[in-house]
Amino acid sequence: MVVREAGLLFRGFTVVKKSYHKTSLGKIDVDLRSGLLTAFLNFAESAFSQGLVEYFEGKKFTIAFIGDKILSDNSNEPELLISYAILDKEKKIDKYIQKIVQPSLHKILKEFKSLNTGKNLSQVSQFRNFKQNLDKVFGTDTKTIDQKLKGIL
Repeated sequence: MVVREAGLLFRGFTVVKKSYHKTSLGKIDVDLRSGLLTAFLNFAESAFSQGLVEYFEGKKFTIAFIGDKILSDNSNEPELLISYAILDKEKKIDKYIQKIVQPSLHKILKEFKSLNTGKNLSQVSQFRNFKQNLDKVFGTDTKTIDQKLKGIL
């Protein structure tokens, strides 16, 4: 299992994103993709039930996510903050998502909220250093088998 990308979405925009491996051949508009992913997640939450949908599975990749609320400086009510990870699709992915990915996504949300609740979340440049937190949380899960073997040898 390889984590290809991880990040945080707020109001349909990418607040933090770390790409470990390419997931597409062409250039994709990050804001357009973030808005589409947020729309999918909002639809899943309202159509089914909050917390019922944990991931979407495609032909090549799986997108796992966790949502929580955060209060920004320009809002009176907490708003949805989404932590996500794009993974290689594999058999029996349920266990991996429940035991490794979901706890990691929860940890990312908790760390981000503790550092940034009440801040202006629309100025994303202030969150560049948070990418290091993603690296720490996902660790070797971002490496392919070849990369792991090279590290051992």
